[in-house]
Amino acid sequence: MIRILLSGAAGRMCKAITEAAENYPDIKITHKVDVVQGFENIDEISGEDVDAAIDLSSREGFKKALLWAQNHKKPLVVGTTGLTEDDHAAIDKGAKEIAVLQASNLSKGVNIMFEILRTAAALTHDADIEIVEMHHNKKKDAPSGTALEMGKIISGIQAERALERRDGRSGMVGARAVNEIGYHAIRCGDVVGEHTAIFGFAGERIEISHKAASRSILAEGALSAALFICGKKPGRYSMRDVIIAEKA
Repeated sequence: MIRILLSGAAGRMCKAITEAAENYPDIKITHKVDVVQGFENIDEISGEDVDAAIDLSSREGFKKALLWAQNHKKPLVVGTTGLTEDDHAAIDKGAKEIAVLQASNLSKGVNIMFEILRTAAALTHDADIEIVEMHHNKKKDAPSGTALEMGKIISGIQAERALERRDGRSGMVGARAVNEIGYHAIRCGDVVGEHTAIFGFAGERIEISHKAASRSILAEGALSAALFICGKKPGRYSMRDVIIAEKA
């Protein structure tokens, strides 16, 4: 039995995780923490009945969850987006003491898309590259963490182009520079998440997309990540590690 602490329990994603966990006989949500009234305070939890923590909260919630996990030597799954460079540095430091699995998106499908993007990026060094993402109207950060990760993958493989981030376009911005990588964020309705990378050439283009129809796929990914990380040595892990382990 894997016992889990959920950080950000009042949010949509953690509610989906709680619901999904009911279908896993080997998983139990033992604590639900959040700053919202009616949930537990993470500082008051001893950790005796916790095997792993999952954080899908806010930047402030993430910092508390990471500190708690370090203090109690518990593995941590981080799915919170909108983190700063300082936050990522804190994860690097924390990963020296505990196992930390960080994912910009916990969907297995999205992480398979990342692998496809690596291949596409290696073959498209002369393409115009744009990334378009769409989410529900309550999402606070833009571009999404997944969109930024897509750009990071492409930019890393096409390092010689020194691709520069361009967030949207408005007004007389001039012709598109060859070393731009554009990001475009759409917020509307209750869209769970859609991401598309566009590789444009003269006369043709390639589009690689992932569309999430339900938060349940993200919840399933979060639980798979928690199952994977339990018992792991200190260090950084990713959803790619989870997918490879499940295929082995």
